Amino acid sequence: MTRTPTHREEAVLSQSRRVASNLEGGRTNQKLRTHIALVECAANLLKDGKTFTVADVADRARVGRTTAYRYFPSVDQLVVHASLHAITEVEKKNIGLELEGANSPYERLRRVIEASDKSIKDHEHLYRTMLRESLSNDSDSDLPRRSGARKAILDSALGALKRELGDRRYERLTAALSLFIGVEAAVVMRDVVKISDEEAREIKVWGANVILQAMLLDASHTATTPRPSRRESSSGKTRRS
Repeated sequence: MTRTPTHREEAVLSQSRRVASNLEGGRTNQKLRTHIALVECAANLLKDGKTFTVADVADRARVGRTTAYRYFPSVDQLVVHASLHAITEVEKKNIGLELEGANSPYERLRRVIEASDKSIKDHEHLYRTMLRESLSNDSDSDLPRRSGARKAILDSALGALKRELGDRRYERLTAALSLFIGVEAAVVMRDVVKISDEEAREIKVWGANVILQAMLLDASHTATTPRPSRRESSSGKTRRS
């Protein structure tokens, strides 16, 4: 027969569980700090155009080499994490500054595209490294995904339109505009279409503004189209019956 624990025993067990939980949380926080330290150190090396090994980064970040290899078994994994970190920091800084003083959604969109192009030109090796590593690894790998960064950029520029457009239109708009910023668009324009950076920029601004205008017009048309009254709806049903 199983004995029921006393109140004192229950209290001791509860305290033990809390201690174990705190320890686990502490380990998780330490793991996160270690991960960030390695990625930030590698990102700084990438910004300087330097190559490195996992061991190099571990030594610079003052993390044990064995520990570093547990986080990043290969230097390719570390490079892609560091590239994403560096790109995100650069874009947040540059595009945030460019949006200051721009009120029109068309002007804000233009500035996003121009700032994205400038960021790619200034740090092209980072962007191409990120793109190369993304394409060379299969979908089952643990490499980071980039979806959040680009959406955050567009949200900072056009988020005020979400109420006017509604959730569905706004999501479709930001999805379509994602094709006009980032290294993929730059690669298509330069390597495939083979046009100058200036002409490519104007084409991207033009295409993005066409889509923005169409979405705003669609929302405006829907808002001004009168809905049939209840009486009209009822009479229509009567005639059909």
